[in-house]
Amino acid sequence: MAPKKRKSAAKTKTASKKKAASPKQPKKAASPKKATKGGALDFEIYADADEGAVTFEGLAQLADDLGIDPSSDTKLLAMCWRLGAEKPGCLSKEEWSRFAENRHLPTYGKAQTVSVLKAGWNTLDPNFLDNSEFKPFFRFCFEFNREGTKRFLERDTALALLPLCVEDRSRHTQLFLEFLGTKPEDFKLNRDQWCSFLDFSLAVGEAPEFSGWDAEESSWPILLDEFVEFCQAKLKES
Repeated sequence: MAPKKRKSAAKTKTASKKKAASPKQPKKAASPKKATKGGALDFEIYADADEGAVTFEGLAQLADDLGIDPSSDTKLLAMCWRLGAEKPGCLSKEEWSRFAENRHLPTYGKAQTVSVLKAGWNTLDPNFLDNSEFKPFFRFCFEFNREGTKRFLERDTALALLPLCVEDRSRHTQLFLEFLGTKPEDFKLNRDQWCSFLDFSLAVGEAPEFSGWDAEESSWPILLDEFVEFCQAKLKES
């Protein structure tokens, strides 16, 4: 049985007007085959023939069939995580076949249809994950939203994606977004910095005390040292 769902904290999306479960804001797929609402989850319906994979465009089409917003519904990311997507922004045919194989998906042991997936959609909510499960999901959110072989997220992508993915597991999200907003537009967030923000959020108390933080013994990425200094300076000014 899934643990009781957490109560959502106040939304922390004010640092960016963009929303992004798939921050690229994909176009609707121009596929010669059209899925009917509630129809089969056939790979060929959603895949890009040239790429041989379901790309962001195919996921946007699936989102349309499910009646969800692909730019803000993190359950779409959770679905891709459960399918074991290994490359950024796409699902292979083998990965897509796991709709029938993964017991964490609502299609497991049932018909492989959009209607079955939709009926169990809420079971994919990342809020149901405990912290030990949430950490690999959070890391996946970074990996899946990278562009190609790049090992980082652009600043604006991180600003849009972070509050959606971390939700209420961090006391620091709003201040951290404000801090990132002071960085140059070409600033890039790497995987270690992304994952360490979650670890920091789970281990360190809220500002201004930052209980559990030791500036002398800190082994956090320098970015988090800078974040604490930013918050302390901001609070002294107020």
